[in-house]
Order: sequence, then C-alpha cells, then structure tokens
Amino acid sequence: MIDKVFGARRLWLLIACLSLVLTILANFTIATGRSYAQGNSDPIVVMQTTKGPIAMQIFVNAAPNTASNFLDLVQRGFYSGLTFHRIENWCIQGGDPGGGNFVDPSTGRARCINLEINPNLSHNSPGVLAMARSNNLNSASCQFYITKSAMPGLNGQYAIFGHVVDGMPAVYSMMRGDRILSAEIVQGGGSSGSSSSSSSSSSSSSSRSRSSGPAKDSGF
Repeated sequence: MIDKVFGARRLWLLIACLSLVLTILANFTIATGRSYAQGNSDPIVVMQTTKGPIAMQIFVNAAPNTASNFLDLVQRGFYSGLTFHRIENWCIQGGDPGGGNFVDPSTGRARCINLEINPNLSHNSPGVLAMARSNNLNSASCQFYITKSAMPGLNGQYAIFGHVVDGMPAVYSMMRGDRILSAEIVQGGGSSGSSSSSSSSSSSSSSRSRSSGPAKDSGF
C-alpha cells in the first residue's frame, strides 16, 4: 500500500515537472516571437482614410522590389486624396490616379514593375496587401488591394508585399469613393531617392499624371 502511495506521488511529481517545462517553453516561444516582431526591419505605413487609419507592415525583405515601389509612392505623397474605387466582398482596391499607372515625373513615362512572387507569402487571411495589375503580369504600378478574406486562388499570380497589422474595421467598412487622406511611413525606413512624405501638393499632383495604360481592374 505504501509503495502504491509513493508511486502515485512520484507520478504526480513527474507530471507536474513536465507541465512546468512545457509552460516555460511556451512562454519562451511567445517571448522570442514578440522580440522578433519588435526587431523586424520591415517598416510600418499608416494610411489615414475617411473610414479611419489602416496600419500596414511592408515586407521589404520578402518582396523588396514591390515594397520599394510602394514606399517610394508613399514618400512622394502620391496616395493622398486618391479613392478606393473598387469594393468587392473579398477586397478593397485603391491607388488609381485616374489613368491606371504612376507616371514618373523624372522620365514622363509610366512606371511599372515586374511581378515579384515570394512562395512564402500567400493570400491566406484577411489583411493581405498586394499589387493590382492588368492581364499583363508585369503591369503593376501603383494600385493595390487589401483582402477581406482568404483568397488562395490568387497565390502565385499577384505580388504580396505587406499585411494589415491594425485597422481591419476600416477595411471592412470601406465604400466605393472613400478616400485616402494621407499615407506615411511611421516606423522603419523607406526607399532611396524619394521626397518626404510631407511632399507638397504640386509635387504629389505631378506624380499622379495620367497614363494611357490599362486600368488595373481586369486582372482578377
């Protein structure tokens, strides 16, 4: 009888020790995860909209070309005043200056970027930030979309370059015609050779010159 009691106590002690070890490991994982997030070099962009702010982490490491293009436009003040012109049950789309593409004032030509696909990024949840384009794979310029639901069917076809970290209520409530009031990099760096996010309205206007290229609504 005594042996059984001591055996039960030893078993209980073993279970308690294992539970303690698992708790320590879980807390360590959470702590290191938070530390990694805080130390991440990916910048945060906050878009002030007529439905409220949307904060987005921009994946400069995972999608460097697409991210740099977007950050350059943010720093130019390009998005200020533009509308969300397309609202679907699965996404909102904005950034159309009126002719489909961003025209670089230094060249007078539309600037498009090559499709950049990172297999580690996917349309696996609401809040995915990606570039819109026409049927031409390399036609993304300035228009972007934010998902309101998972869209795995788009994987490998559109360049994901960020994710909403705060402000999904604004995304869900966005209506056609709602505007981007401003966009600013509030944490981390931007692309080189760009003007400040407080660019003058005249500079922003010249950056939004229209292009004869196709609108980016036909690619989905």
